[in-house]
Amino acid sequence: MKERLVVSYHKLANPDDAAALGDNDFYVVVPCDLTIVYVCVSPDTDDADLTVDINDDGVGAIEAISAAVKATPGSWTSTYFGGAETPVRVAADSELSFDVNTADAATTVGVWIWALTSGAY
Repeated sequence: MKERLVVSYHKLANPDDAAALGDNDFYVVVPCDLTIVYVCVSPDTDDADLTVDINDDGVGAIEAISAAVKATPGSWTSTYFGGAETPVRVAADSELSFDVNTADAATTVGVWIWALTSGAY
């Protein structure tokens, strides 16, 4: 089977600075089967207690990635990259959503997802 490592970037920002980011603010539909093996998150400003969750069809798949310090990106590392987390399988046509927990009103968060894809080519 052919597999490819792909990276996707998601900029989570609320255009209304008076309203904080929250649960399921952003969505993306996955076009093929994939396995998430690494996630890195980083806010554009220090934001105490900020965490990011990734949901698969509304169910928490990867939870509480720290994004509290601008200069210290938070990460979720699977065993594929030597971490302790189990890789997360996502089926084609699933809807990923992002929760940004306890964000200040004007915080923007970058989310990078490394995933293995197969059967898409």
